[in-house]
Amino acid sequence: MGILQKFYALISKGPPADPNQPVELIVVSGPSGPMTLATLREHGFTATGHETYNVLSRTTTNFRILVPRHEVERASELLNTIL
Repeated sequence: MGILQKFYALISKGPPADPNQPVELIVVSGPSGPMTLATLREHGFTATGHETYNVLSRTTTNFRILVPRHEVERASELLNTIL
């Protein structure tokens, strides 16, 4: 094992990532969030979403969309085509 492989083995220690763990896919403006979420669900993704609250302005301004880790790549490709 070379020095580069030893270095990679050292920094990659730890438990493997859970493929079903929800990760943030995108944050969109509030009004378009539910529509984007519905589009993802229509295409078979198990997406969830919620409004984000801005403490300073005391309003909901954005919409955060999450998908399971194993769906991120395909969902990103879909978002690139629809947004």
